[in-house]
Amino acid sequence: MLAPRAVTVSGVKVRAFTQSALTQTVTTLAQSPGTDVLVGVNAHVCNLARRDPDLRGFLDKALNYADGQSVVWSARLLGMPVPQRLATTDVAEPILRSAAAAGLPIYFFGAQPGIADAAATILRSRIPGLKLRTHHGYVKDEETAALLTDIAEHGTKILFVGLGDPTQERWVAAHAEQLPPVVLTCGGLFDWLSGHHRRAPHWMIDAGLEWLWRFMIEPKRLARRYLVGNPSFMLAVARERLLLRNRARA
Repeated sequence: MLAPRAVTVSGVKVRAFTQSALTQTVTTLAQSPGTDVLVGVNAHVCNLARRDPDLRGFLDKALNYADGQSVVWSARLLGMPVPQRLATTDVAEPILRSAAAAGLPIYFFGAQPGIADAAATILRSRIPGLKLRTHHGYVKDEETAALLTDIAEHGTKILFVGLGDPTQERWVAAHAEQLPPVVLTCGGLFDWLSGHHRRAPHWMIDAGLEWLWRFMIEPKRLARRYLVGNPSFMLAVARERLLLRNRARA
């Protein structure tokens, strides 16, 4: 399948997906051989990738989409726009509906005990025919084999891994040969789908301020990511823009 063109933001390749194209791509790949990984990229992921060669290499091989509004704005600033922000929280349900219509089993792995289960209960009530199994993210090394067996026995075609960046990418890389056709790394998705965290008001989402809402919900955990990380990302993008301008003049 031909994926949309890729743009580069702060050294990370991001595909110019629309929501419908992303949904179709996931559904098609889920019925294809091999394993493809999709990653929602935001400023935090870009910052981590600049410091972590293994994560950067992982992202080079993945199909990445613009999860953060800062990535969308930066792509435009660099003259390589992507169509829209695709927050994983927004695209998850369209993907699940498409998978349910195609009879594709789904697996949620991650979050605290009970969170993924709660999300699954809500989703099953909204999406007829959804084949969804879950497991919390607190798995010891000696329990991983049993988890992978459970994923396989479910007939999983699409696996959501919500362990946070970069832990989830490292887990996927370590077990890639035993994973289903499609893997989506999804951070705290299950917290939002379960209602454990309440989503930002629409006006904040539309204004690109959902990061501020999340900071207000979890200030201690996210302070460094946003107050230090966001300026660091902006500086990296500004340097990239300057480099592009100098190349154009040469």
